[in-house]
Amino acid sequence: MSVEREESAPLLPSTNVHPESEVSAQRSGTSESAPGPAGRLDMVPTTRDKVALTSIFVGLALVLGTSWYLVFSGDLKAMGWFAVHPPMQSLAITAFLLGITPLQPPGTNSSIKATRFKSHQNIMLGLALPILTIGSVAMVYNKYLHGAPHFTSWHGKLGLISICWILAQASIGAASVWFDGKLFGGKESAKRVYKYHRLSGYLLITLMLSTIYLAGIHSDWANGRKHTNLRIAAYYVGLPLIWIGLELRSR
Repeated sequence: MSVEREESAPLLPSTNVHPESEVSAQRSGTSESAPGPAGRLDMVPTTRDKVALTSIFVGLALVLGTSWYLVFSGDLKAMGWFAVHPPMQSLAITAFLLGITPLQPPGTNSSIKATRFKSHQNIMLGLALPILTIGSVAMVYNKYLHGAPHFTSWHGKLGLISICWILAQASIGAASVWFDGKLFGGKESAKRVYKYHRLSGYLLITLMLSTIYLAGIHSDWANGRKHTNLRIAAYYVGLPLIWIGLELRSR
C-alpha cells in the first residue's frame, strides 16, 4: 500500500488555516461546513471510499453483534470473568477500526488532516486501548482463578503478540508526532518513522482480525455455543468485509 503521498505533507498539519483561504472557500461554495462528520472531514470523496466504509461497517456489525450475542445469550454466571473477554475485545477492535478510518483516504487540506489525526489519537488512546486492557485483564484473571495455563492455543498466542504489538505501535506513533518528533531526532526523521507506523498499523489489524477468526470459529467455547450459521456469517463474511474495506480506503 502506498504511503508516499503523505511524505510531502507536514507530519502534523497546522490547524491554523489562512483567513484568505477560508474567505475564498466560502465565496466558491467549497466551505468545509458540509453536513455530517463524513462531509466535514471529507472521508468519502469517491464511490470507492463509500463502498469501502460501508463494507467496514457491515463487517463490524456482524462481528460485534455476533460476539456479544454468543456471550449474553449464554449462562453469564457460569462463564464468570470470561464473559467480559469477548465483548470487550470485539468492542476494542471496533474502536481501533474507527480510529484508523479517519486517516484514509488523505485529507484535502491541513485543517481536515489535523482534525482527522486528533480523532485518531483520541479514539485510540481514550477508547480502544482502555477497552482492550479490560478485556485482556479479565481473561488473565479468569485463567488465574481456574489455575489454567495461559497462551496454549493459537488464539491465545496471537492475542499476546497482538497486545505487545499494540503497545509498541502506540508508543512509536506517539513518539513520532508528539513534541515535534524530537524523540526521533526532529520532524524529518519522525515523518519517516510515521510512514512505517502506518504500514505497521494495517499489518497489525490483519493480525487482530485473524485472532478474532480463531476465537470465533475454532475455540472450544465458541464451538460449544453452536450457532454455526451465525458464526459463519460473522467470521467468514464479516471479517473479510472489514479487511477489504480497509484495503480499499488505503492509499
